[in-house]
Amino acid sequence: MSFLKRLYFFLFGLGLVLIILVFITNKKGTKFNYMPNKRVVNDIYKKKWIFNDSNNKISKEDFITNFDVDFSLSNVKLDSCKIYYVHHKREKFNVINCEKKALFKKIN
Repeated sequence: MSFLKRLYFFLFGLGLVLIILVFITNKKGTKFNYMPNKRVVNDIYKKKWIFNDSNNKISKEDFITNFDVDFSLSNVKLDSCKIYYVHHKREKFNVINCEKKALFKKIN
């Protein structure tokens, strides 16, 4: 069998497996959080949220899609609860991320 035929068979099988893998992961709702920003946002998303001011509530869907973490302004070297600076356009929060809850403090 020539090299080109083997290459075609390999690429066909690889494409088929990738298509099946995409369908399986979409059904399960799997998220691939490889970047540090997405991992922190996803970790905060899973916890119980407590807001310092009741007027500053945000939706969880808006938080996971639009907010970013600025690690240069965050304090992640704490042992108990890490403090993250989270922002989106005009909204800025300091999030105290503990083991079971996340406390949001609005920054003016």
